[in-house]
Amino acid sequence: MRFLGKSLITLIFAISTIFFALRLTPGDPVERLLGPEAKIEEVNKYRTQLGLDQSLVRQYGNFLKGVFAFDLGKSFFKKKDVVELLSKRMKPTMTLALLSILLSTPIGVFIGVVSALRKSKLTDSAIRMATLGLLSFPIFSLAPLLVLVFAVKLGLFPVSEWSSWKHMVLPVITLVLPLSSVVTRVMRNKFLEENNQLWVLVLHAKGMFKKDIVLRTVKICMPTILNVVAIQLSVVLAGTMITETIFDIPGVGSLLFEAIGNRDYPIVQGVIAYSTVIYMLIYFFVDFLNEKLDPRIA
Repeated sequence: MRFLGKSLITLIFAISTIFFALRLTPGDPVERLLGPEAKIEEVNKYRTQLGLDQSLVRQYGNFLKGVFAFDLGKSFFKKKDVVELLSKRMKPTMTLALLSILLSTPIGVFIGVVSALRKSKLTDSAIRMATLGLLSFPIFSLAPLLVLVFAVKLGLFPVSEWSSWKHMVLPVITLVLPLSSVVTRVMRNKFLEENNQLWVLVLHAKGMFKKDIVLRTVKICMPTILNVVAIQLSVVLAGTMITETIFDIPGVGSLLFEAIGNRDYPIVQGVIAYSTVIYMLIYFFVDFLNEKLDPRIA
């Protein structure tokens, strides 16, 4: 019950912030829709049709009513229900985000453990330098670099569209590389921290196999890793939207960027509402997993 209350407050805060931010941002959606040479009578007519002639308080009240009735309104430009548009565009975005998380987490955990076990050796130094280098590359620089190497030079993968697994490879790699680097560095540090605890020395003294001690240490580190992944979720979704634009993927990201340019308020508000709900659900799932991995958290 407490979770639902906090989630509701978070949702209202997020959608309210974007609602007022959009209307305080310079630019008129009606002017974008009709063009700069439209007559004032026509502009006023469209503003009335879209409800933009009402007071800000009334617009906000109507918006909140729509959100709680699962009605996000109609797109100014596409003339379609926002819920319908998001439903069609959500699949590529969620596929890209989930694949990135599901691949980067085990990869980062494995490489982080290897780095910790090889502390201060060449392998450890190479992994730390590689992860630092990948974290220094923003997605909008990394994606074109991957396109140049694997699509243009080598011709291994296509650049655009979203019709087969080959179209997923470069976008997923674009997101997996930085996220797995974060997980690797956190896992290495947490593993080394746990490995210096007294209970590890006791297990070694009792003659437990090193493999079993490593697995037990990894299990203890997992709540921290899951929290890091949950925190990075916002970065992943933002990166997903940028990646979609670069690779011309018909997802929520490309829809959002188009809507921002057109001042299409309903679509931008709808994307923020959907994203907030997804964040809350994943954080709830992570808390549930943490309680299962470590009952003390409950």
